[in-house]
Amino acid sequence: MSGGEPLPKTIATTYYNAGLTVDQLTVLVGAKSAKRLGLLKADLEDDPLDLAAPDDVDIYEGDVTTVDTGADVDC
Repeated sequence: MSGGEPLPKTIATTYYNAGLTVDQLTVLVGAKSAKRLGLLKADLEDDPLDLAAPDDVDIYEGDVTTVDTGADVDC
């Protein structure tokens, strides 16, 4: 539903805002799209992942090693 047509976007938004039932959605967009929108809505309603903040670790500390990739060589 991310295409350029405003009607599918409006239908999806109305469904996400609980303005349409699953049956109404199915009639408007078809069973396959209704299932996808239902799965997306359920995913959006789930709690976000509880991830710890990243540590301020310098992953590039230490000696630097370069690798010759042979990019200058014609095949």
